[in-house]
Order: sequence, then structure tokens, then C-alpha cells
Amino acid sequence: MELVTPLTPQGRLDAAGLERLVQRVRPGADGLLAGSPLAGEGLDLPAALRMDLLGHLLDLIDDCPLFFTITGDSEAETRELAAAAGAEHRRRQGAGPLWLADLPLWYHSNRGLPRYYQGLLEETGVPLVLFNLPEAVQRRAALFKHRNLRTQVFKKLAALPGVVGLIYQGDMRRFLNYHLAAVNRPALPFYEADEERFLTRPGAWGVVSAGAQLLPEAWQRVTRACLHPEEAVDDYEYRRVLWEDSQRLLALTALYRSAPAPLLKAALNARGVLASESTAPGTPLPPAPQKQKLLEFQVH
Repeated sequence: MELVTPLTPQGRLDAAGLERLVQRVRPGADGLLAGSPLAGEGLDLPAALRMDLLGHLLDLIDDCPLFFTITGDSEAETRELAAAAGAEHRRRQGAGPLWLADLPLWYHSNRGLPRYYQGLLEETGVPLVLFNLPEAVQRRAALFKHRNLRTQVFKKLAALPGVVGLIYQGDMRRFLNYHLAAVNRPALPFYEADEERFLTRPGAWGVVSAGAQLLPEAWQRVTRACLHPEEAVDDYEYRRVLWEDSQRLLALTALYRSAPAPLLKAALNARGVLASESTAPGTPLPPAPQKQKLLEFQVH
């Protein structure tokens, strides 16, 4: 599940709001993704705030995998945040499992990427999940030629034991090419980052959902049915509920997809989970009508 980053109007971490949010979503989540490049606003948050976020989450959860985004504006910033995250996790005895998550094409080209990650993994000793998010990378498209990991590069990355998954956004052809590239690691998970695609063409490993913060029970039912369809074969009433859930989730996804962080924060604020709708400087804000549509949907 992809978390928003609760902020105060002064731009600090809203620790109380974070605790309410975790309490809300934890029962239905197989893992939590914090500081993501999309709903988590990680690319626009200072390193100190992101470490504050990590520290609070390690205090709040001890039995749920935590994926923490380390992407900085350069190799040096990313390495520094990765090292700090690993040290913070080791310092906290009894903390739950931690995985680092990184969007490499934000600050690095495809060239030399496997060698770079081999060094980073040796330095941190913490497992790493990669992002392939062309919609996020396009914000810096002028810096590098490619917005997707090249297949041959991903093949080398998948061969690194410390790389333990891919959070993927893109078309089916590239997705299949990546699977073929990782043929020697059949257990390597590919998590869908596009909620609409998962709801219409579910994958075998599951989805990273930001919308589950609003409707956690519905997302839990639909995801379980997608991953274990045999459970609903003979239960017609359950299948009807699942169909209604999936149609509602599709409609909801369409309402916040264009600006997930501010729109989801507005909805969570309306529900009393967050005390503020505040976003990081640089986060694009949606048009007022889009926010109103989402709030009206939540009421009904």
C-alpha cells in the first residue's frame, strides 16, 4: 500500500496524522510504501523530513514489511539517504523488515546502472526494490534520454541478489520483456503500480495501491480475489460484491489519478484521518472541480 506523507501547514511531518493513517490501513496491507515518487511526494521532500518519516514508521509497525524510498537528486544524495536508512533500521532493535525503494532514472541514466547498484547494495546490506515509473521520470525527461529501464539493463539488475522486486508502470510489451529478462529469477516479484491496469488485468504479484488509504476493505477484498480467484468461484453473492467493489475502485482511481498526493490528502482530511491537506512545495495541485468530485464521491 502506498502512503501519502502527512504534513503540517509549516511543512513538518504530522506524526499524529501518520499514526492515524497507519492504524487505518495496516490491517489490510501486506506491506507499506513510504515516501514514494507519486502519492508519497518523496522526490520533493527534504532528506531530514524523510528520515523523520522513516523513524516514526519504524516505531509504529513491527510486523509489516516497510518499503522506504531513497531516491535523491543525485547519486550522492541517494547513497547518503540509503546509508542513513540502513543505519536507522539497524539501530532499532525489533523493528520490522525494511526494503529500500529507488527510482534510478530520476538521477541516473541506464548506462552504468548495474555497477552503481552493486556498490550501493554492498554499502547498505539492505534489500532493494526498483521503480520503473515513466510518468514520474518525465518531470526530468530533459536530463536523460530514457524514461524506462532498458531491458538489457534490467536483466543485469535482476541478476543482483540484493534486488528483490520491481514496482512497474508501463505497457504490456515492456512488462513481458522484463519478465523474460528475469527468467533466471522466477520468484522475483513484479508489483503493478497502475491501479486501473490491475483492476482490469490483475497480475500475479499484486498492486501498490494509494487508493487503498480511502477504501482499505474494498481493496483488500478485490486484491485477494485477483490473487486467489479460486476462492470466489462458487460464491455468487461474494462475486457480486467483488464486482461492485471493483467498479467503485475504478471510478475512484479515475478521480485522483491526475494528482494523487493532494487529492488523496484532501479526502483523508475530510474523513478526519489527516489534520491538514498540506503538500510539499513543488507538488502540482489539481483544479478545484476535481477535488470537489472526489469529496462528493467519498460522501456517497
